[in-house]
Amino acid sequence: MVAILVVFTAVAVTQFDRLRINPSFNDYIPGGVGNHVYMQKLDSLFGGNEKIMLILTNGHGIINPETFDRLTKLTDELADVDGVERCMSIRDVLEIKLEDGFTSFDPIITDISSDSVGLANLGKRLLTNEMGKRFVSKDLTATAIILSKSPDVADNKIVPDIQQVIDVNPGDDQIYLGGLPYIRQSIKSYIKTDLLTLLPAALVLMVLMLYFSFREWKGVVLPFVVVILSIVFSFGLMGALGWEISLISVLLPIMLIAIANDYSIHLINLYQEKYREGSVTGLKEIAVLINRELRKPIVITALTTIGGMLGLLSHKMAPAAQLGILASFGIGTALLMSLYLVPVLLTFYRKPKVNRQENEGKISLVDRILNRFSTWISKAPKTVLGTFAGVAILSVGGMMLLKVDTNVESYFTGKSDIKKGIELVNQKFGGSQYVSVLFAGDVLAPETLKRMDEYTQKMETVSGIGNIISPSIFMRELSKGLNEPGEPGYGQLPQSEAEAEQYLELISMSGYEGQVSQFIDYNYQHARILVSLTDGSNQTGKKVLKALKDMTKGDPNVAFIAGPGLSKIQIADMVIQGQISSMILALLIIFILLTIIFKSFAAGTKGSLPLLLSSLFLFGLMGVLNIPLDIVTALLSSIMIGVGVDYTIHFLWRYKAEYIVCKDRSLAVTKTLQTAGRGIVFNALSVIVGFSALIFSSFAPLRFFGVLVVVSIFACLICALLLIPAIIVVYKPKFLEF
Repeated sequence: MVAILVVFTAVAVTQFDRLRINPSFNDYIPGGVGNHVYMQKLDSLFGGNEKIMLILTNGHGIINPETFDRLTKLTDELADVDGVERCMSIRDVLEIKLEDGFTSFDPIITDISSDSVGLANLGKRLLTNEMGKRFVSKDLTATAIILSKSPDVADNKIVPDIQQVIDVNPGDDQIYLGGLPYIRQSIKSYIKTDLLTLLPAALVLMVLMLYFSFREWKGVVLPFVVVILSIVFSFGLMGALGWEISLISVLLPIMLIAIANDYSIHLINLYQEKYREGSVTGLKEIAVLINRELRKPIVITALTTIGGMLGLLSHKMAPAAQLGILASFGIGTALLMSLYLVPVLLTFYRKPKVNRQENEGKISLVDRILNRFSTWISKAPKTVLGTFAGVAILSVGGMMLLKVDTNVESYFTGKSDIKKGIELVNQKFGGSQYVSVLFAGDVLAPETLKRMDEYTQKMETVSGIGNIISPSIFMRELSKGLNEPGEPGYGQLPQSEAEAEQYLELISMSGYEGQVSQFIDYNYQHARILVSLTDGSNQTGKKVLKALKDMTKGDPNVAFIAGPGLSKIQIADMVIQGQISSMILALLIIFILLTIIFKSFAAGTKGSLPLLLSSLFLFGLMGVLNIPLDIVTALLSSIMIGVGVDYTIHFLWRYKAEYIVCKDRSLAVTKTLQTAGRGIVFNALSVIVGFSALIFSSFAPLRFFGVLVVVSIFACLICALLLIPAIIVVYKPKFLEF
């Protein structure tokens, strides 16, 4: 057995080199549908749609010679970075005017003097220029360099290159980065950090919990070995299948630390119980006995846990489905090792040092709590049931407040540079996540440009929209270079398609065609209005999307509305569908397994009730505490159902054995709480301690997940130790009495 494990471990480790981290959230969306397809179309027409923003901040103001010199160097060098399709800053802002009959396209700023009057005048000109407003904050304390990223270049290539340019151009201004590519690269870095910190933290917590539970090292070492091997095998399988590590994958080792030791815990708990009884003293005899008594309930609980995990297969998000498979595989390997390795290894240890006389009359805290539960159930079982019913009703009310938010910007907390950069981009520059309204056909026709202009004016009044880049705005600016102030055409849209083409040819001949290419394609068959979202929340995204659809409804030239800023909405819909389907699938699997195990539909119904109630309580609490359902917390129900059902099964299995002996329900409940109840509590504590390591995560969703798992597992534990016994006493289920 040991030799086989060594071979399989070596094979699994060889697959680690194939593991890669993929922080992209667009990859969660299946290809060929919705926003994903539209984004590919936009990329083919206008190049990269994702933006990276460098924000230079200076409390004394950014209109000064030193800042401009540094910004000039940064702009020039960043334009040469591989993967940067366009690089624009205040240096690219133009003043278009007609002088002495000639049209001039002059940069609004070529150098900056130290003259205070000139500086103030320059600041006003920037803030009143349609292009300039994109690159400076209203208080003139920050300026932006906006980079368009090529879709063919990886984040981990372009972001370090940008950072290198920043490093070789030092200055007094503070620089922050923003934009989805930078956020994804930061997530990738944080995933590495989490894997390197959370895994040891969870293992240390598990070791401490096991030692204080069993008070002997065999109760620590054996579950520890099982957990480590299950993690190694699962990540080896991930590498062998070519699956990538995502934010969701960070949960895998934590889940296995919390769950994979459960079966060993029950074996060691019964091992100590048998030895304390004194009826059997030989270690080999005890090992055989505990294996025989617990083999069936352990296999059953493992299968139900795997069944709950496989509920994740209903998710359309590939990482969620992959997590279900990998966790199930890890749990399956832990089951086999617990049944066939742990009992064997127990025989090599010395006998436990248990002084029965000293322990007589001493009752542990766990035993006192279990005795109190027994008293409540014996005296007032209906009151217990009524209390749980009241909690269920309140939970349903809390669920009405539950919201869904897949905003990646909210994943970072505290005062990190990433969080600061996100806040600066959103507050001072209208956001870095863009949405495009794509027009197709005669986009330079006067009637089409007029509708674009009307939409642009309406968009300026929509809450949640930051900057707007529109062909109509650009055309109005160009007209100032062809008409004198006061003339009919000054600041107006072209009156014919030929005139519009003349405008664009004029800007192209002046060397600024790159500014046009971001919203009109080269053959004038497609155009778009670009709007930025003031924040990355689903609420803002949905509100802006609805407003854009309402105002463009029925327009024959509007092809679609899409953009990186809308991907999260599609992910949110997948989260809702995945949460509902995975929960239904997990409960259905558990219902079927319980029905088969106890050969009764009543067993399936009553055994699933604690899981349903715990789910209601969990989502109700999330609604009350304003914790959103996101790509991580959407996995909660399947995991909770898969883990929480174990406690119910262990209780029912032991109760049935006790009732056969005593034929008294209350006494059987008390006996079950005093024996199997202890192992159930240790099992739940193991899961709670394992998942509590997530509170140290770099990501807000994982922290919330850690807290919520603790709450949900505790709810499952209370249901198993109070609700199930109360149901037994009140309703006297027949499937437990034969």
